[in-house]
Amino acid sequence: MAMRVEVPTSAINTEIELPITIGVGGVLSTVGSLTLEVRRGQVEDFRPALAEALREAADSLERADLDEDDEEAQDAAP
Repeated sequence: MAMRVEVPTSAINTEIELPITIGVGGVLSTVGSLTLEVRRGQVEDFRPALAEALREAADSLERADLDEDDEEAQDAAP
């Protein structure tokens, strides 16, 4: 016998963690995660957290590009 239970959305409080994956060409990389908070059945405003996560990802990509340029310069003939 199946039983049905109804839970009011106001009783739903949780966090959901989503990975942030960036693809360039055929290369995919997970650069972090974003945690969404659900309070009383509603997802709280995630835009500030998303903006911060994207800024961090962009900074990490820029640093990686600079590191590659440094390696190429060291490998160059004098």
